[in-house]
Amino acid sequence: LREVHAFLSSPSSNQMAMDALSLELPKPVAKLGARMGNCRDIARTIIEFFASNCSPRDMLCILCEALDTPVALNGSAYLVILLDGLASTLILIQRRHIEQVKVVLPAILRVMHANLSECDEEHGMSAVDLFSAALRIGNAIQEMCKTMVNHRKEELCSILGLYALQNIALVSSESKHQNIQSTCGSVVLQYSKLLMFCGFTYLGLLTGNDVTSATTKLSKEEDDNFLDCFSFAMDGASLVVVWTSMHDDMSKYAGAEFESALKEVQDNCIRKWEAINMFRYVLSSVNYSWAIKSHSLDLLLTLVDDKCSEETNDHVDFPCSTQIFAILKAIERVMIAAPDTLMRKKAFSALKRVISVVPSTQRFDILQALIENSMFPSLTAILLDLVKNEVLRESRRADQVNGSDRSQDSGESPPWASQVLELVELILRPPEGGPPCLRDHSEEVLSALNLLRLILIIDSRGSRSAKMLRDEKIRAVYSEWLLPLRSVVTGIQSELEKDGGDDENQMACLLNPVQLVLHRCIELVEEKMKVLFISDQWLCGVKYYLCHT
Repeated sequence: LREVHAFLSSPSSNQMAMDALSLELPKPVAKLGARMGNCRDIARTIIEFFASNCSPRDMLCILCEALDTPVALNGSAYLVILLDGLASTLILIQRRHIEQVKVVLPAILRVMHANLSECDEEHGMSAVDLFSAALRIGNAIQEMCKTMVNHRKEELCSILGLYALQNIALVSSESKHQNIQSTCGSVVLQYSKLLMFCGFTYLGLLTGNDVTSATTKLSKEEDDNFLDCFSFAMDGASLVVVWTSMHDDMSKYAGAEFESALKEVQDNCIRKWEAINMFRYVLSSVNYSWAIKSHSLDLLLTLVDDKCSEETNDHVDFPCSTQIFAILKAIERVMIAAPDTLMRKKAFSALKRVISVVPSTQRFDILQALIENSMFPSLTAILLDLVKNEVLRESRRADQVNGSDRSQDSGESPPWASQVLELVELILRPPEGGPPCLRDHSEEVLSALNLLRLILIIDSRGSRSAKMLRDEKIRAVYSEWLLPLRSVVTGIQSELEKDGGDDENQMACLLNPVQLVLHRCIELVEEKMKVLFISDQWLCGVKYYLCHT
């Protein structure tokens, strides 16, 4: 390598020889530099010499081609050497800056993503070195931006911002390795400084509006494939906010601007929902550590309080149901998979808090969709308990309205009644037929019975909700839901009396509360059916009397 450098820098070396060697030498030089640590400096020097003395545009193509060459040994070090050469080359570009950047960045991000997927905890610091080299690419583009003006500068700044966000997402995926988590935070801080240079703000990152604005500027037809390389930009925007809350140096750098952005989001319900929606990118991904997800939940709980629930209910500009469903499913994933109890409780608190600020017109639709898509009986039971709380809240609200204005008592069934009964039927009379399997689904059956008991109690309180369970529905509930379930419970009890093992004792403990609530539901239905029978008898008597007079 020293002989090569001596030849290139000697007076006898001419441009033709240098151009010819630049086509062949970068790959073997970078491979040698990566394989032997004491060769890296001289390898970098040779590649930088080519960058300084050959055509920058040609060198960009040569180095990008070298990036795609697979290297079995010390691949990260090989890429670092080439990225340093690319950074030196980019600064020397004199014209068509944006076009050249659009060629280089997809190649860089592609090989970085592929290389990081192969890194394990032992090679965590190699990944940090790779991100630091990619940061130097960003710094080179920053220098380009300083030489440009007007819309061309705005476009290049948008590209640089998206590049920084994509790298922040990749850095954060590596922070799962505990030994480099603090170092990853320092790298994220440097990328955050690039974002601030590009005009991104903490408010725009919280809500995702800055990312949307940047992609809109670049969303020309010819740029569709180019934007694909920034697929984790939204993740990166949310992660900047999370890192700012969890990393001391980033908090100091953000200062009062971050706190001001948080307060502005808290005071504006639409921006609050935009921010809530952003957390789904981190919470639903398997790429990020539980520490990052825990801090995401902390931020979510900070943003979502009960102050604006009524205000949100009447607001016209509200996110669509699919967005609400997506963030709630992301929180569910944390509830299911989180490794410790405290984090699962935190996720449950976030789930309840987000549901509580969904407008009442959409709340039951959202809960119904969550239950119908639930694959875990315990989670279904939790969601049914939330439905029960919503039924109780809506019933009390209706009682208050009717208490203040008797004209509102129309005797009509509330709009949510049919949805709630469908959910109860989904559990007590599954679509596949027959009563539910109590051994596997006792929790959700108990929650469904508790919900049915509440509906029966509300239904018996007067004319306002007297039509919630019509005559034919009452009979169906009795004959198709409750009696078959009672037969199953009786059969299981008979089996448990014969066997006395530990499993049977555990099943008996699960069965007892189900049996108690089931019997109470049957009593309430039978009382209602007696009233229906007496009413039918009275109507028959009236008809008989009218027919014979």
